[in-house]
Amino acid sequence: MAWTGAPDRPDDPRRARRGRRVPAPAAGRPLELDPHRRGGRLPPLVPPPTEDRKGWCLVRPRQTAHDGTRRLRVGVLVTGLAITGGLERCVLEDTRELVAAGHEVEVWHRNAQSPRAAEGPPPYEAMGVTLVEATDYRFGITTALRDAWRFAREGLRIRRSHLDVLWLNRPEYLPFGRVASLVSGVPLAVHLHHAPNYRRLGPIAGGRTRYFAVSHAMARAWAESGVPTDRITIVPNGVDTDAFPAATPASVLDARAALGIPEDTPTVLYYGRLTRSKGVLALLEAWGRVRTAAAARVPVTTPPVAGHAAPAPLLVLAGALYPEEADAVHSAIDALPAGSVLVLPERDDVVPLLHAADVVVAPSLEPEGFGRVVVEAMSAGRPVVAAASGGTGEILSGDWARYTVDPADPDALAEKLLDTLDEAELDPSLAARCRAWVRDRYGREPHVRALLLALLAHARR
Repeated sequence: MAWTGAPDRPDDPRRARRGRRVPAPAAGRPLELDPHRRGGRLPPLVPPPTEDRKGWCLVRPRQTAHDGTRRLRVGVLVTGLAITGGLERCVLEDTRELVAAGHEVEVWHRNAQSPRAAEGPPPYEAMGVTLVEATDYRFGITTALRDAWRFAREGLRIRRSHLDVLWLNRPEYLPFGRVASLVSGVPLAVHLHHAPNYRRLGPIAGGRTRYFAVSHAMARAWAESGVPTDRITIVPNGVDTDAFPAATPASVLDARAALGIPEDTPTVLYYGRLTRSKGVLALLEAWGRVRTAAAARVPVTTPPVAGHAAPAPLLVLAGALYPEEADAVHSAIDALPAGSVLVLPERDDVVPLLHAADVVVAPSLEPEGFGRVVVEAMSAGRPVVAAASGGTGEILSGDWARYTVDPADPDALAEKLLDTLDEAELDPSLAARCRAWVRDRYGREPHVRALLLALLAHARR
């Protein structure tokens, strides 16, 4: 017996309204009992997927994804759609994986208010993903009642989408997610990509909410802010190593020629937002020490040719420079010798930058949630000097811990960069070992598997 709501005769609408408990049509698939809750509203009548299309049912049969698991309807909650950072790239890649696995995805977004808005929708539209313009996610103490009312109205919209799970990728908007989940009746999954935005989360951390932490460091940080540890699942990020291939001699020459970097110049790359919190000013302070010390080091980063001085190291900064940070960054660059820093605009395709570099640096002063730059660079065969805190320190564990540093110490950062430049020059096995470390521990397959299992476990039954 299955709850189908099917009438004895297809032309008897009264029986359909009563939703009688009758055997499922022989030609159809077995249908599950609808988990009614007191006061809940029944989903609309939909035809069962039978060959003869006879009768009507009150619930959709549970469909399966390509891997045989339950097919989910996932509501992804984001702000901008364009790739302006690692978070946006992760959301796009994960959405692509969900769709490829046979799940249905709706993306609720605030793209019109985000940078480079026109670039955001096309990749999602190409996947056939439904895009929904969402309300303002922001919450303020002085506007709490008005904000809560706005969130509740959005929850009613979400309820009409019949989603199985809401997947919030901006944990700073947890108040919105909690209200929307409560009103819609859809369980909430909050992806903890970065450090907590709140000091005391206990009062709003409950409900039908689970938390996906990108690293153990983020799990600890959010637990300290009040998220119950038994509600946190570790879902480490992953990178498609095919999208970040190992550099070859030919790709290095091509990349350097395109950027105007001489073939023999020791090159350190930073890519990301050019902000104080990301450690850019600390890096520029350390770079002055790198330039001063490089020529005196034995072994030097690039052995000199007879009659020619060793080329001075070059720092490449590639990323978005915001108006409020521009003066400080420009002043720090101007204080360095001319030609010691190459500034490039933000770009989505970072592979040529990685191939042009000898070493990559990720000196964030604020602990990174994961450290996507680290795994992208190592996938391309480039060693990374990174902050010892947060997710970057977690990735660079074991033997790789020697590449971590306190970025607030300019002398230590300068020495670590010079040591790594030397090692990249003198150890031909380093590139292959970098790539193997990422492939074995931070590839896409383990990440996607962990994400799907977490979403399936928390989705509405």
